[in-house]
Amino acid sequence: MASSKIDDNLARNGSTLTKPTSATPITAYRHLVPLTSQPNITYLNASFAPPSNLLVHSAVAKFNNDALHNPSPKATWQATAEALRCLLARYINTESSAIALTRDTTEGLNSFIRGLKFKPGDNVVLLDSEHPNHAYAWMALRSSGLQVRQVPTIVEAQKSGKVVAANANTLAPYVDERTIAIGLSSIMFHSGQWNDVQGICDTYRPRGIHVVADLTQQVGFARIDVTKLNVSSAAFSLHKGLNTPTGLACLYVNPDVICHLDPAPPVVGYGAVSNARADLLVTADEIVYHPSARRYEHLNASLVACVASKAYLEFYLDTMGPQNVEVHLYGLGDALRAGCKQVGVKIVGPEKKEEHAPHLYILDLHDSRWMEHLKTSGIYVTPYRLGIRVSFGFYNNLADVERLVNVLREGVENGIPLQ
Repeated sequence: MASSKIDDNLARNGSTLTKPTSATPITAYRHLVPLTSQPNITYLNASFAPPSNLLVHSAVAKFNNDALHNPSPKATWQATAEALRCLLARYINTESSAIALTRDTTEGLNSFIRGLKFKPGDNVVLLDSEHPNHAYAWMALRSSGLQVRQVPTIVEAQKSGKVVAANANTLAPYVDERTIAIGLSSIMFHSGQWNDVQGICDTYRPRGIHVVADLTQQVGFARIDVTKLNVSSAAFSLHKGLNTPTGLACLYVNPDVICHLDPAPPVVGYGAVSNARADLLVTADEIVYHPSARRYEHLNASLVACVASKAYLEFYLDTMGPQNVEVHLYGLGDALRAGCKQVGVKIVGPEKKEEHAPHLYILDLHDSRWMEHLKTSGIYVTPYRLGIRVSFGFYNNLADVERLVNVLREGVENGIPLQ
């Protein structure tokens, strides 16, 4: 999106955007997130839900204005949804027909998973720390005879004291000739480990094993190339890294997989059927599904979320740039690691950048007084099983990291245990 167009949109809402240059730092756009201007709040919780921004606010305001005063705005909103589909395809490097707009990651994952064919005794392999929305999608098929094999990474981490990224070797002891699929998150929500999805696909996809990926914690925080990854399918919500209101997600399905399987979608409506009549009459003819991911669509996507997502995604792709955001977030992570080392706070998970998310870091702190201390100090984070999760967005800067480190130092000085 051109800078002038962004400026015009924001001007309608009384704000402006600094003109970008090739050397413009990501922190130049911090002013787009009003919450960051509040001196008593340091928001470090992007992996839970980022604070909204003026781009999204302006887009939603225009949507509401059109809904109030335009007698027929729906066609424009639907065209915006199609434009969003093309932007998403550009971001993850695929064709737009390989993308279905869904309500959330859960719906996207289940839509693909429920279309897979298997026999009783076949199995799927997951990490035992996989996100519940993904794991339960597979668990629910056990009553139909599918075995769900959970790789015991939690036990290994407890033994070694290290949380490591999963690769093809991690899964090897649990994959056999009856394995139909591997399901995993690219970036784990609870640890920040960045699993080797491409290596897993390179090893197991040639054996006819599907790889189904949850990309929610990667989207908007890092670059993505689903064609290079060669996953069978991937799903991700747009309300985290892409700063969109809840109620919208993306399901990618590899075109080769669609051609080979011709899977029936688990929920079928007008949007799934390619031979549906334009006059909406339903005949007794055999149903022919769209030969693409569109067969998984329910037709009524959240149009307000589409409008908001298009506004932010244009800004993300054309003004900030995914690679620049990724570098910015890793820089904040490096500063956090250095500051925590000075204070004596350990960070859970791999240290190598290729094995760790750019934005998500787990502090190895478990005493309940830590969360109370952070909350009292205006630091917004989330506690999990492995510790306290700190997650950055494009709007965070080194001053935010410094404030967090100072608050951690105060906690240590006040006698809160480092455990």
